[in-house]
Amino acid sequence: MIRRSRGPALFRTLDHARGATGPLKPFHLLDMADIGFVEVAVSLPIRKAFAYEVPEEMRSAVAPGRRVLVPFGRRLLAGFVLGPAPTLPSGKKILPIKKILDDEPLISEKFLAFLIWMAKYYMQPIGEVIKTALPSGMRLRSRETYTITEKGRQNLKTSALDLNEKKILQSLKQRGGKSSLSNLRAKDSSQTFFASVKKMIEEGLIEKEEDSFRQQIIEKTTSLIKFCQKKDDIFLTPVQKEALDFIENAGELPIQEFKEKYKNWSSILSKFKEYQLIDIIKKEVYRQPSWVELEGWIDSAPSLLTENQIKAIEAIKQAIHAQKFHPFLLHGVTGSGKTEVYLRIIEETIIQGRQAILLVPEIALTAQLVAYFRRRIEYPMAILHSGLSPGERYDEWRRIKKGLVKLVIGARSAIFAPLDHLGMIIVDEEHDPSYKQEEKVRYHARDLALVRAKMESAVTVLGSATPSMESYHNVAEKKFHYLSLPARVDLRPLPEIQVVDMRQEKEEGKAKPIFSRPLEEALRQNAERNEQALLFLNRRGFSTFALCRDCGFVYKCPNCSVSLIFHLPDKSFRCHYCDYTLPALSRCPQCASIHLMLFGWGTQRLEEEIRKKLPSVQVGRMDRDTTSRKSSHQKILSRVRRGEVKLLVGTQMITKGHDLPLVTLVGVLAADLSLNIPDFRAGERTFQLLTQVAGRAGRGSLPGKVIIQTYNPNHYTIQMAQSQDFLAFYQKEAQFRQEMAYPPFTRLINLRLEGNSEVKTLKYAKSLEQIIQRVLGGEKRFPEQVEVLGPTMAPLAKLKGKCRCQILFKGKRWPILHDFTERVLQKAEEEISLPGVKLIVDVDPLNML
Repeated sequence: MIRRSRGPALFRTLDHARGATGPLKPFHLLDMADIGFVEVAVSLPIRKAFAYEVPEEMRSAVAPGRRVLVPFGRRLLAGFVLGPAPTLPSGKKILPIKKILDDEPLISEKFLAFLIWMAKYYMQPIGEVIKTALPSGMRLRSRETYTITEKGRQNLKTSALDLNEKKILQSLKQRGGKSSLSNLRAKDSSQTFFASVKKMIEEGLIEKEEDSFRQQIIEKTTSLIKFCQKKDDIFLTPVQKEALDFIENAGELPIQEFKEKYKNWSSILSKFKEYQLIDIIKKEVYRQPSWVELEGWIDSAPSLLTENQIKAIEAIKQAIHAQKFHPFLLHGVTGSGKTEVYLRIIEETIIQGRQAILLVPEIALTAQLVAYFRRRIEYPMAILHSGLSPGERYDEWRRIKKGLVKLVIGARSAIFAPLDHLGMIIVDEEHDPSYKQEEKVRYHARDLALVRAKMESAVTVLGSATPSMESYHNVAEKKFHYLSLPARVDLRPLPEIQVVDMRQEKEEGKAKPIFSRPLEEALRQNAERNEQALLFLNRRGFSTFALCRDCGFVYKCPNCSVSLIFHLPDKSFRCHYCDYTLPALSRCPQCASIHLMLFGWGTQRLEEEIRKKLPSVQVGRMDRDTTSRKSSHQKILSRVRRGEVKLLVGTQMITKGHDLPLVTLVGVLAADLSLNIPDFRAGERTFQLLTQVAGRAGRGSLPGKVIIQTYNPNHYTIQMAQSQDFLAFYQKEAQFRQEMAYPPFTRLINLRLEGNSEVKTLKYAKSLEQIIQRVLGGEKRFPEQVEVLGPTMAPLAKLKGKCRCQILFKGKRWPILHDFTERVLQKAEEEISLPGVKLIVDVDPLNML
């Protein structure tokens, strides 16, 4: 039997969030035909919805989740109906809905309830949340259309027009009398131009039609040749007879395929159409994501499951059959067969008539999983991630929405897949910080997976070799069901891990060598055995900064509080935050000295150095610079799997879940990098990175070895990564977190201010601090339960041209912390008006920089 638990505090906030505006009555219990006013969410950064009147003729069609066109100020905006308006604003005219834009609701009622919960929990505008959950290609573009009147045509023949008026009338006439003025407006956006348009409308020279709206991406169609009949009385040449037989056998044939087979295709088709032998039809098709070079990625299915795999699968199957919410933590060492467990439980979910979502932290991992699943299963699946083109993403979403898909694989945004019969959500590498969205609507896909599963009575499986502190704490608190895979499949050993103290390493003429002697020797031996190796350095570029030894000048980003990184391929200095770029000069730009020195190293320099030391070894590199193009992840990893690349250099991209069975050696350079970040999670992230990258070694038939270079070999994080002792690390880290009142023993909300002007930003921070102190003293429970840190400048005080200041709220009781923050935000919206300064709310923040 699986014991039901009360569930983490995250789930219990569901009731708290709903309580802010009263209970959410199920929409299907409401007769929308009798409702005259509805709440509509528009896609603007405004933390509230707006009431609109429903015209009589629309009442039978208006439903929650349906997209409508509404007046908003002087413009028309697309919005989504949330449900009946609970209250109506007093003393204000309530405007009517202009138009219903879709035949069917784009968002189901239960999925809309999930998005409303998300907006309240993360304190984000509901319109922006809905916008985030839908493909970008579904957004509407508005177009103002003007028509020239008969009076306008007559006046065009006279000279009684100013230059602007003449340009506008001529432009409309050239376009058939009706068009947009966007081409003229792009050249002249002055007030004079808009004044001329207004004057011409008033004088009756032109008329403005209602704005037209068009979706950015529309359904794709293809032209097909459809066979109709044969006629014996029509003379056909031998080639034409063959062509008609070809079409008949196909039934429906893409025109492009016919063009490629027959040179004189046009005349053949013209004759066929003339005698009604064929018809040309349009058919809707789906844009297919590219899966180049996936052949041969995955080995055959395992002949036998391990005892622990069987136990895990049976426990999860029991929960699937119960069709109730069950959260599991699947803690399995690297190479223990977690993916095989995923496949078996997804199959069982589909057998039970339900659907599944499989989340991965990186786009690069989707290819590996798709290859694994395509080889083993027959049911249809879709992928969702930001690497798809807008058209591909839109079509995958449509396939899911139509119920044509049983499994969705993707990165964090796949949590919004519109599945109607969701029964399973799997979060692979659940510890990975990539699941947290750090821009616009800030959410954590792992946490949303748990909430969505609870709302839809589904099973959630969080899988990792290095669980997050939060997830393992939920196991300790009996809120998650714990499943363990403590050994690798086929009795393969975990890799041997050697830690090298770089303080003891010296190289002639160099104070800090890149390669330690043990690592360099291991690389040579690995090359001699014709085996593969990975080198991990979590810093891209060639050098970390350039310094003039005469005047002390350092290349710095004018937009961010960081130095510029030197990139060798295009000989430039580049900012990794805002992409500001400068060409590299041979002399110091400040004193013209030739003594410009490069310090530090990145993956580009590492690649260059390894080519010098091992010129016969095929070297590849995988970082953001080499994976910017579509499908580049797949191509690089395919070359590694085929043995075309013997040594792969990379950033943290290469640490996450890749199954490369021929890799026997992993080298970690500068293991201290992530330890020195000013963040209380630095130790946890370092342990996870080291353990994960070590797990890439020895996954095949040959044993693996890992060499970690560090200047801090006595740090408990390094030592426990070497022994791969997760439990010891958790206990040590938990003691520190509890003493310092950090998650998972407390909750955090970060308020960040960003502005172009430092003076304005600090002024806003001061006003916000005063509001916080008033709210804090307003009720006795707040000072007892909420701790406020700041305001203070962020560690990165300037980023992408914005001055950054932040205030951190800490609290153990989430309802009180949430209520406190809501009151602060409400008063800030009412009392502070400083254009150019933006207040960002980050609930459960991961990035504190």
